[in-house]
Amino acid sequence: MSLIPVPPRQERPELIDSVEPSDPDFAASFGDIARVNRFLGGTRAVLAGLDTLVPALPPAPRPIRLLDLATGSADIPRAIVREARRGRWGGRPVQIVASDNHPKVLAIARRLSEGFREISIEEADVFAVPYGDAAFDFTLCSLAFHHWGPSRCVQVLREMDRVASAGFLVNDLRRDAIACGLIWALTRVIGANRLTRHDAPLSVLRAYTVAEYEQMVREAGISGCEVRRFPMYRVLIVRRAEMREST
Repeated sequence: MSLIPVPPRQERPELIDSVEPSDPDFAASFGDIARVNRFLGGTRAVLAGLDTLVPALPPAPRPIRLLDLATGSADIPRAIVREARRGRWGGRPVQIVASDNHPKVLAIARRLSEGFREISIEEADVFAVPYGDAAFDFTLCSLAFHHWGPSRCVQVLREMDRVASAGFLVNDLRRDAIACGLIWALTRVIGANRLTRHDAPLSVLRAYTVAEYEQMVREAGISGCEVRRFPMYRVLIVRRAEMREST
């Protein structure tokens, strides 16, 4: 147990939540986020979660269908595609809808995902997902929960569960004073964009504790969820569900 108390949760907005920053700033900041995901465990956490979920799917000739909510630059969908092309899940291909509701972010995701025929970039409201029940095998959401209050997170959990036939993954940060200090220092050492230098420590302070993530799951009324700690202050919520037919 850490001797340093967990800081209170902050609710100040991040710069990246606004449409005001320039296109180059947005692009640079999402490049920083992709690097953080790649080197500090976010991408590995999602891939490890999928490793536990995909074997539950029945054998089928069709691709594994995934919906990534609040996709950002779609760096994690692209990582999933690369792993599928290498045969990670038994050679099964993937088909991913990477969604967001921010026009500048969608433009970045479309540009960076050119050549990834497995990925479709679409606009979607994460609080009222515009797809039918069980329309996908799995739903994903990375580094977005800390942007919302607890009641909104509960709402998103229910939507993720509704549109997934076989389970979902939430990948986010764990609030911690040491993590906040480390990311503050790292963003300066690597020369991160000004948005990232402002937002990254704030993201940690806006994140939730494991107990708070567990409380969200209880309030959502979703059974079969596991909240897992991952290295580098990551948390993964994993739900493995019984297969349901799409509507």
